[in-house]
Amino acid sequence: MAKRQTRTHGKPRNAAGPGQPAAAQRTAAARTRQPVPAAPAADAQDGASVAALLAEIQQAADDTQAVLAAGDGSGGSGSTTEDASALEQAWQLYRSLAERQAGAVEALALQGERLRAERAELDAAVARQAQESAELQQQRATLDTRTDLIDGRERELFDREQAVEAEFAQRRLKAGQELDAWMADQRRAAVEAADSERQAWQTRWSQARDGLADEQRALDRREGDLARRERDLQSARLRLEDELEDAARLKAALMEQQASRAGRLEREVASRTDRLVQEGEETRRRLSTATEGFARLSAQLGEYDAALASLGGMTMDQAVERLTQLRAENARLLEENASAPRADARMLEQLRQQVVQLAADNEELVRERGELESALQRDRIAVNERQNYVETNNWLRAANSQLQHLLTEEAAKLNATAQAGKDGNALPACSRMDLDLGSPSPSDPRAPELPDLAGRMQAVIHERLGLSYRLSDLRLVLGGMAMSRLHLFQGISGIGKTGLARALATAFGSGSSVAVVPVQAGWRDPQDLMGYYNSFDRTFYESEFTKALYRAQCPAFRDRPYFIILDEMNLSHPEQYFSGVLSALAISGEPRLALTSAPVRNPPELLIDGTHIAIPENVWFIGTANHDETTVGFADKTYDRSFVLELPWQHPALPDAQSAPAEPLAYRGISRAFTEAQSTYGAQADGVIDFLDAHWRGRLAEEMRLGWGNRLELQIKEFVPVVVAAGGSPGEALDHLLATRILRSVRGRYDIHADTLERLRTDLVDSLTAFDGGHVPAAVQRLLDDEIRSRGRR
Repeated sequence: MAKRQTRTHGKPRNAAGPGQPAAAQRTAAARTRQPVPAAPAADAQDGASVAALLAEIQQAADDTQAVLAAGDGSGGSGSTTEDASALEQAWQLYRSLAERQAGAVEALALQGERLRAERAELDAAVARQAQESAELQQQRATLDTRTDLIDGRERELFDREQAVEAEFAQRRLKAGQELDAWMADQRRAAVEAADSERQAWQTRWSQARDGLADEQRALDRREGDLARRERDLQSARLRLEDELEDAARLKAALMEQQASRAGRLEREVASRTDRLVQEGEETRRRLSTATEGFARLSAQLGEYDAALASLGGMTMDQAVERLTQLRAENARLLEENASAPRADARMLEQLRQQVVQLAADNEELVRERGELESALQRDRIAVNERQNYVETNNWLRAANSQLQHLLTEEAAKLNATAQAGKDGNALPACSRMDLDLGSPSPSDPRAPELPDLAGRMQAVIHERLGLSYRLSDLRLVLGGMAMSRLHLFQGISGIGKTGLARALATAFGSGSSVAVVPVQAGWRDPQDLMGYYNSFDRTFYESEFTKALYRAQCPAFRDRPYFIILDEMNLSHPEQYFSGVLSALAISGEPRLALTSAPVRNPPELLIDGTHIAIPENVWFIGTANHDETTVGFADKTYDRSFVLELPWQHPALPDAQSAPAEPLAYRGISRAFTEAQSTYGAQADGVIDFLDAHWRGRLAEEMRLGWGNRLELQIKEFVPVVVAAGGSPGEALDHLLATRILRSVRGRYDIHADTLERLRTDLVDSLTAFDGGHVPAAVQRLLDDEIRSRGRR
């Protein structure tokens, strides 16, 4: 502030400043000294209000300096009075500004109190979050304990599986050893019996050679019988070898079945274990996320503390104390100004400096306030994050509760399943059949006349199903039933293969004695056909095939012909899924199929030893087969053990006729009719065998490498007499067997030249015509003509 100038006597009292009259200058000074209207009280938190207050203080200081300068340049009492009035106005303005400054200080003090309260709330929130974090850690420890418990249960289950697998392996090994020992005993007994019988016959022949001439002829006949029996023994030996091979395959199939079941069980346990492990990992990940959020919140609280400490080492109380000191200093200056008006300029200069300092302090406070507001915003964000963590924690608790509920449900299901396995039936459907099908159904036990039976089959099938078949085909079907229990019906799609198989049951008087099993393309294991045993619920999942086998041996169906149809049998390899049945049918005695390796609890009444199901003698298996890009070919062993019927493309026209309702035929009667036919027409079968041996065995083996064994000879003895007894001829039966059993292997053999086939066709047709002039060998001609055309011949 400039020093006050001393008045000189040489200058007039009312002299004006340079270029301005004195009155005008005082008028301007009076206008300058008018008090500035006080601004309305503003919010202490508004920075613009504080800046306006500082501007007003600076303007008051400038006005005071102008008044003092004007007073120094003028003289007289009038000037002194005006200066006093101007100073009074400046003093009033200063007091007003001081009051407003006190209000601003009080507002800042209130704001500091609110910030301290918010900090206390944040400290409480941090404490609560620390408590919740401790609870999360405790829950995490609980989850880890449950995970360890689940791992222990998995190890216990794995140990049990290993023990069961070892027990199964021991049982399979023991069963294999017992089977090998039994086979060795049977082979040794058969060889000893054959040797003893051969020695007995040789002794008798030596004794009879010295007898009379008429006994010589009888001895010759006995020699023929002996040779025939030797062939039968050779056939039996070959059959025994086949049975040994089938037993080995059966053993391999059983081992594959057990391995498949163990693999299925292991996959199910692994799936459940992976699901529980994934849920545990998800819980751990969420706990880790919550822990990271807590760490970020702690860091933000540290930043808030640092912001509070950044006030230059001065707390809010100290700032208030400093403003109080400034207020006292202002009061002291006012008193000095009243006592010494000439010292006002100095006081105003000090006041201006203090105002500048206050402005700087205010700017610092504004900056600190901004920092505090930023920290407060960060704290609010942290609080929101904490709320998110709380929600996440609640979600984790809900997920944990749901997981616990699922575990409880699974435990209850396992307990219920275990209890059901203890109390219930392992094969529930078969057990119900014991109750529902326990009463025998009436049937006609008399042996039917085979010609009448063939005609009845033709009439019933045509009348009730709208299908027409030749009598020759139905005679062949009857012969096939006597020859084999496995039939293969082949032909184009839609020709009526399944319909014929169903019609057989209707023709025999019982439309319910049939079951259809649709074969799937993915079948690779006998379990796909028969079902499997589930060790968890101790229940055998019965397939339609298994239920049909069991139904056929129940008292209601035991004495009726029963047909099991394998629809689309060659969609998958029958030698894989049907191997157990093929092997069982080749074994003499009572064939059976293994369902389980160990006896089941509460087995059905007809289950053998609680593990095997019998193949009843009244059951025939009929497989329908198409030959296209979706199917596979049958193996030679399947063809050799079955009766094959190629259905014609066109059905014959039959007149409409009314047939009497078919009475249910008994299996005993049909079997008796087959036995009587084989006894009556056995010579016809011997004639067919002699014809093949004498004329075609050597030639077919030499030219085409075709041959046959004892199985075919046995089938001829069972097949040909029934065809003849049903109204056919030996040539009809021989024509069918040559086309479906012997010459079938010619199909697709392009190493055989067309000329060879043409010569074979001519000679074979002539030979068959000479054997049976009443029958045209149409099946053989059709097969060979197709093969000749496939080689480019017309």
